[in-house]
Amino acid sequence: MPGEAKLYGINRLRETLVVAESTRRSMKGNKSRDTKPEIALRKGLWSAGLRGYRKNVRKLPGTPDVVFGRAKLAIFVHGCFWHGHECGRARVPTQNRAFWAEKIRLNQERHAAHESALLSKGYAVLTFWECELRREQEALINRVAGILRERRQDKP
Repeated sequence: MPGEAKLYGINRLRETLVVAESTRRSMKGNKSRDTKPEIALRKGLWSAGLRGYRKNVRKLPGTPDVVFGRAKLAIFVHGCFWHGHECGRARVPTQNRAFWAEKIRLNQERHAAHESALLSKGYAVLTFWECELRREQEALINRVAGILRERRQDKP
C-alpha cells in the first residue's frame, strides 16, 4: 500500500501504533537512570561507608548503574518488568503481547552480552532486581562490601 509506513524491527510485532493516552503518559514517566531502586542502592552504599563509585559509566558496556573502578565491580539495577524477572511483578501486558514479549527477550539478550563483555574486561558483575532491593537491601549491600574487600585484597 503506497501511503503506509513500513514497520521494521520489533515494531513489526505491534498490533497497532495507536497508544492509549494513559499508557503513553505511564511509559513517558519511566526513566533510564536515577530510578528509585538505583537511588535506594546508592544511599545504602553511602550509609555503609562504601564510597568511591561512579554512576552510569557510559564507557563500559551496558552503562552499569554503579561502578567501583579500582575494584573493577559493575552493578546493574534491573526493573522487574523491563528485564522479565520471574517475581510476579513482570507480567507481560495483554495488549501487544508479542511486541512486549520480544522487547523483554531482547533486553535480556542485550544484558547478557554486556555482562560477558564486562567479564572479559576483568570486571565482577552484580545484577540486583528492583524487588530484591525492596526486600533485602542490607544483605545486598553486605554482598557488595564483601566483594569489594576480596577484590581490593587481590591488588598488590
